[in-house]
Amino acid sequence: MLVTALWIANNLALRAELERGRMAAQIGPVGAAQMRARIFEFLAAPSPTARTRWYESHQALGTLLAPALMDGTPGEPIIAGLRARHAELPALFEALAADRLREDAGSAPTPALLEAQRLAAVRFMDATQLVASDTLRLLHLSQARLEKLHADQERLIAGLILALALVIGLELFLVHRRILEPLQELHEGARAIEKGHYEHRLGMHGKDEIAALGAQFDHMADALGETLQALHQQRSQLELANRELESFSYSVSHDLRAPLRGIGGWAQALEEDHGAALPADAQEYLARIRGECARMNLLIEDLLQLARVTRGEPVFEWLELDVLAREVAERVRESWPGRHIEFAIAPGLTVWGDRRLLGIALANLFDNACKFTARVPAARVELGCRELVDPLGGGPLAQYFVRDNGAGFDTKYAARLFVPFQRMHSQHDFPGTGIGLAIVHRIIVRHGGVLEAEATPGEGACFRFTLPLLPGPTPPASNATPT
Repeated sequence: MLVTALWIANNLALRAELERGRMAAQIGPVGAAQMRARIFEFLAAPSPTARTRWYESHQALGTLLAPALMDGTPGEPIIAGLRARHAELPALFEALAADRLREDAGSAPTPALLEAQRLAAVRFMDATQLVASDTLRLLHLSQARLEKLHADQERLIAGLILALALVIGLELFLVHRRILEPLQELHEGARAIEKGHYEHRLGMHGKDEIAALGAQFDHMADALGETLQALHQQRSQLELANRELESFSYSVSHDLRAPLRGIGGWAQALEEDHGAALPADAQEYLARIRGECARMNLLIEDLLQLARVTRGEPVFEWLELDVLAREVAERVRESWPGRHIEFAIAPGLTVWGDRRLLGIALANLFDNACKFTARVPAARVELGCRELVDPLGGGPLAQYFVRDNGAGFDTKYAARLFVPFQRMHSQHDFPGTGIGLAIVHRIIVRHGGVLEAEATPGEGACFRFTLPLLPGPTPPASNATPT
């Protein structure tokens, strides 16, 4: 009775968690993709219909966030944050709409108007990006909860089967030996479930207690099969949501290039054809427009690169990381002419990884180190390795590091470094888009590793990452050097 009660409670929790997962899977497309599509539709052709369609999407998101399914669960704070962002979105939309309508009504695109449009667009995109990120967090929480409930259900099945086996074992001393055959079937069914043959059924018939137990076993096996199917479906939905978000980011970044090239081209044409006739302040404005176009193009290129590193399957092979690092260092050094930069690369670093992705990661780490050592007379960038003990397997684990003697940063803000467009220094001090370390983080995660950062302001920074051995050939002897 106790196991049955626990079983019923587990099934109720499973159904509730599946419902939460379905709700979370719907929030992302409505809260991020659809609302972004509606705002782009309005900005392209502002009209009452486009405004209404956006507010319909906003209302649809509010409907999804309204149920109290997440109350009392780990997802409740995330839903609260989503509701708060949902309340902020109309004001951000109206700010974008007001600027767009002013421009559509014939207002001159002054720098203040353009800056207001840019800031409103950035705030709107940040808000919808947070909605997408929170949706992924909800899906991860739901999947983790489903996996735990599934494990609990397997333990309940095992406990119930054990209880059944004990009861039948006691009855063997009291009833006819004809009970032994169905008991053997129960035992074989339990072993089949234990080995992962969840489709196994006993199919017992009769009105005695053993037949009833067999029917209950089949019922629980059916429920376990449904749970596994729901878990696989949930995992597929999460993978699909990840692919859709990556595809959306890639498409948006790619489609932004055409109008950006148009803006830059017309600005250049205006400067070449009429630049001499324009006053000095107008020429300065044109230069700023072209500069902002170049900066936006750099942002788009970084976004595309961030999307590319998550698309396609890595091609793993044994690599001489030190040789690859020297090739990358030479290319990076050429992009900083006139500077003396020492690259100290430890020899004999052999890894199992994707050459293209690790080359991109090293290029970003080296370029980042060169940038933040710009004010150091003798810049030094070091690549090395040290051996650690794997906390999971207990065996040796190689941890690689890239260290510089540059500006450094406050370590308490280190987690922000791996979030796209998060920066620790001002654009004036150290220019950049703030996406290079996010690219490195994704590449290391795709290799099954961990990326960490440590630094001291004014004394340089050190980025450490592991590259665990994925399934592959036996690794060669380690040449890691302690540090």
